[in-house]
Amino acid sequence: MLSIQKVNIATLYNRNEEYKSCNRETDREDRSKIQKFKEILHQNIIPINELLHLAWSGVPSELRSTVWRLLLKYQSPNRDANFAIIERKRNMYFEMCDIYFAKNQQYDDREKKILKQISEDVKRTIPDSSVFRNPQIQTLLERILFIWNIRNPACGYVQGMNDIVTPFLIVFLSDYVDIDTTKLQFTNEKQLDHLDQRLIKQVEADSYWCLCKLLETVLDNYTNSQPGLVRFYNKFKEILSALDKKLYEHLTTSLSMELYAFIFKWSTCMLLRMFQFEVGLRLFDTLLAEEQNYFELCLFIIISILMKFSLKIQKLQYDEIMILLEKLPTREWSESDLSLCLSEAYAYQRIFSKK
Repeated sequence: MLSIQKVNIATLYNRNEEYKSCNRETDREDRSKIQKFKEILHQNIIPINELLHLAWSGVPSELRSTVWRLLLKYQSPNRDANFAIIERKRNMYFEMCDIYFAKNQQYDDREKKILKQISEDVKRTIPDSSVFRNPQIQTLLERILFIWNIRNPACGYVQGMNDIVTPFLIVFLSDYVDIDTTKLQFTNEKQLDHLDQRLIKQVEADSYWCLCKLLETVLDNYTNSQPGLVRFYNKFKEILSALDKKLYEHLTTSLSMELYAFIFKWSTCMLLRMFQFEVGLRLFDTLLAEEQNYFELCLFIIISILMKFSLKIQKLQYDEIMILLEKLPTREWSESDLSLCLSEAYAYQRIFSKK
């Protein structure tokens, strides 16, 4: 069993029965911080370690597309070589589209079933958003997810991946089209209609490759037996028990397998459904800056969130806990609330990283 030494965990999280919003302003769009990013990005050989450190606390909206590509190693830190590398990857994706979506393409029964599932999931992806209701965007998403399925037969497409690709699509598309990321609506939908198809294809290709980069280290979360998620859940129980034994005992006694179902639902979409979309973009700034440790950080974020509602949860019975976890108040959180949670999660991660 893990243990905690010389750390007063009670000082790290909210002790009220109801979590109180911290109502702090974030510095993500601060001019001096933007300037620091630009100074890094303008170097011929971009110092990735400096970029990782700076991006962890948030990336300015205007620079996200470039920074995210760099953090995922899709874009080369060598500015002279960058264009050729990205063009090669984009052309590879275009070739896959030509192969798997050729005119008169014949699909077997399994592929037809997956295509139908993907199509249904795409239609359910943020349905109140005009961006994701757009037929062109839906078709684009279907291609990305189906090609992922074909190219990754060990796990294939799994529900939740449709959520994970959405931040990339919005961030890359925002370079060419005005999108209100708070409401997730086009400022002027005609911009998309008039956008050069070549640029839309580039957005699609970049979204595909960044999805691949993000998922390549966690593929065992999506295979049939889900060994990655089993390890994730076991570690979750062990750490929560060490940090907040009363909460752990109440949750595991009250919910049993339902708790695993919630952990599964939250983790397979990289926690995106727990927050408003714009806050989810801020979450991805930090996850991508973790340099392949993002799924481990997700574990500690979940623990940090649950501990914020520890006193309340301990007073609830089965039905009430189910209702709370189904609609966590995190959907109303601001970026500053998330930033505080991320700092706490990082503190927990540091405590247990070497145990």
